[in-house]
Amino acid sequence: MQRRRRVARGSLALSALALSALALPSRAQAPLGERTAIYDPSGHALDAYHRSLAARGRTRVMVWGASHTSEDGFTGYVREALQAQHGDGGPGLVLPARPFPLYAHRTVQVAELGAWSGLRVNGRQRAHDRYGPAGIAIETRARATAYAQPAQPVDRARVFFLEQPGGGRFDVAIDAARPVSVSTRGDRVASRVFAPAGGLRGVRIQTRGDGPVRLFGISLERSGPGVIVDAMGVPGARLRDRLPWDDAAMRRQVRELAPDLLVLAYGTNETGFTGRRLSAYRQDVDEALRRARALAPRASCLVVGPSDWPMRHADGSFAVRERTAQVIAIQRELAARHGCGHFDLVAMMGGPLSMPRWVDAGLAMSDYVHFTDPGHQILAQRLLEALR
Repeated sequence: MQRRRRVARGSLALSALALSALALPSRAQAPLGERTAIYDPSGHALDAYHRSLAARGRTRVMVWGASHTSEDGFTGYVREALQAQHGDGGPGLVLPARPFPLYAHRTVQVAELGAWSGLRVNGRQRAHDRYGPAGIAIETRARATAYAQPAQPVDRARVFFLEQPGGGRFDVAIDAARPVSVSTRGDRVASRVFAPAGGLRGVRIQTRGDGPVRLFGISLERSGPGVIVDAMGVPGARLRDRLPWDDAAMRRQVRELAPDLLVLAYGTNETGFTGRRLSAYRQDVDEALRRARALAPRASCLVVGPSDWPMRHADGSFAVRERTAQVIAIQRELAARHGCGHFDLVAMMGGPLSMPRWVDAGLAMSDYVHFTDPGHQILAQRLLEALR
């Protein structure tokens, strides 16, 4: 699924939204968005997340998904609300160069020069490889530059990269400080932490063109208590796209980031792909959830299901996409089996065939798949209510 660009790239002066700023419009303005409880028959799927918030230390939420998260849509509103209430732990993990055209982060500006290419699993591109904590990476063999600038200063930057035979070097420059050279020769995933006195306002990475360099991202963090929400979506992604990720590489990096809540927001793409049997989809979900839980066994886990995506006939009428309910049922069952909660996005929207009403209200786009900013805001508010 592809989305039109809707986040302005201009000023970085994004004001922090207080929790009250996420209050829903009046019923007359937006009569959509049902309060929806998280399905959790164990009653303990979110224990680690709530314990972390109650301890008032560092709480990290990692959100993997498809296009709803690739532009930091609802995740951006979730981040702003949680940070306003529990403290700002920083923007979290970002790619300093765009791995695909629609990539964005609400509070970090990224820019690149030179021949960077994105690496991800998408559809038939299913090679087993080391993709990094976000399931995506950027790489180059040439001289190239990547830059990440948070809207507000942070205390440290944690750079994740791949060491490989014949790997090249890259220089890391923090603000106006002298660059630090990093070699990527070796055979492992690695990281370097840069924490200059007085904090940092920007990170510039410049490769030297003396060998391949693969970057997995930069985690921009603040010291002290607070919440971090990592938005790690890929347009068109499905749960099965997680299966070619190298688990050993992922485990080492996820352990370093130490999440308290894993969120897997997939399903809409699967509802429109009828060429794969539901029995095969069940196996995909089962394996993907098992491996996700193994990455951070002590973290809470939540599955966010597909949105309503009706079939549209030539005469303009709509019909229920039957596979949507089947995908939700499989996710719900297997989420419970693996100790995860399940948030029913279709139920939150108002049930099957609710998407046309969201489009008419300006809460979703005319492709009847993607949400607008006001729609993402409602999604975030309802999800936060459910998490509480």
